[in-house]
Amino acid sequence: MQPIEIVNSIGREKVEAIVDDFNSGQFKRVLNSADISTRIPTRILSLKKRAEIWKGRLMEAVQGNNFHVAQSLIYEWLIHRKRPMLASFLDKINVKHRNGETDESFLKTVPEPVLREKAKELESDFNAQDVAIYVHFLDFHQQADVFAKDDHFMDTLKKG
Repeated sequence: MQPIEIVNSIGREKVEAIVDDFNSGQFKRVLNSADISTRIPTRILSLKKRAEIWKGRLMEAVQGNNFHVAQSLIYEWLIHRKRPMLASFLDKINVKHRNGETDESFLKTVPEPVLREKAKELESDFNAQDVAIYVHFLDFHQQADVFAKDDHFMDTLKKG
């Protein structure tokens, strides 16, 4: 599943909730990933107002099905807001990592039933839709379809 499909599946409300947690650096990285301007008129000094402008640009790009914004949005959210979930999953499947990050292509080495079982276990400690976003992004990132073949993760992604 492509990142833009993930973003479209979770709906505007969830995307806005994700974006509302972004700091200025995250906004800039996401917007820069798609060559969208991060410049703000110099008369605007309030961080809150700047964030509103960046959020508007980001949401407009999402509505326009911008692949790069969707990919960067999910990545930034996972790395900066969901590390405990990433680390917990990698611990459950015995993959070496650095605070939730790994270079290992574990979707190709860990048996699929184990991956799906451990991802479902993750839902007891973390929001089920957040888990679904993560595992679908893993499928994309590691060029696999381990979780896309499982109705549970498809349904959870959409229902929240």
